[in-house]
Amino acid sequence: MHGWNVKLGISGPLTVQKPLNFLVKKGFELPFWSEVRIRKATKGVWIVVGARAQSELEANEAAVFFIGQMLDILGLWTELPLYVSLFDNSFRDFGGRVQRVITEEEWKNAFRLGREYGLRRRIFSRALSWHRKGVVSEDPIDKFLAFWSTMEGFGSESARRNERTRLGAINQICDCFDQLWGSVENWKVIPEKPDWINTFHDIRNGIAHGFIAVEPDVLRDIGEKLPILQKLAHQFLADWEKHGPRDYEQPLAE
Repeated sequence: MHGWNVKLGISGPLTVQKPLNFLVKKGFELPFWSEVRIRKATKGVWIVVGARAQSELEANEAAVFFIGQMLDILGLWTELPLYVSLFDNSFRDFGGRVQRVITEEEWKNAFRLGREYGLRRRIFSRALSWHRKGVVSEDPIDKFLAFWSTMEGFGSESARRNERTRLGAINQICDCFDQLWGSVENWKVIPEKPDWINTFHDIRNGIAHGFIAVEPDVLRDIGEKLPILQKLAHQFLADWEKHGPRDYEQPLAE
């Protein structure tokens, strides 16, 4: 096993006020402390992170995975499109002049929770990954599928097991909403409108299985519904992180 320093570019409407250096815990079975260095870039920030691996390829893959888990947390908190890349020329232009300043404490907490959720809340961690994919995608079809997957995958694991939820994804998602927000009139984003879940499910099935042709009028319809689905997915994840039933899977390795 060798030590590596991997440099990654994070593009998006974010920045830091000054160069940052701090230590973060990495790894699950044999955790260790690794130095992280963050610097401003024209269209985001540079991050250098230490990795332990047999080869350069493995070091790069480990670093991208580790940074990705952190960005999933940061993306939930900020709702910013955040891209990670190993290549100098792959910074994306986010099309704006305003950048969100991420504090050292926010970086540290995002790294800490990214690792913790990856170990102890794997379903929730995966849902966060789908959420970030939805935010960064520029394709409305990909965005729709990603935001739906945020809730569908989570519902299949976190819904209570009963006759209702055995009927499938729609009822499983609704059950998670019930656990979090109570009866349907208290649901956030779509109060007293559970049929929205059926609508989203029908669109998802139509896209995934080719039941509907992806034509201009279909794209227009999806584009009109996307803001509601995106807001619903984000609100659900943000509230579940803070107030949802405990979904921790195992003790955190120290």
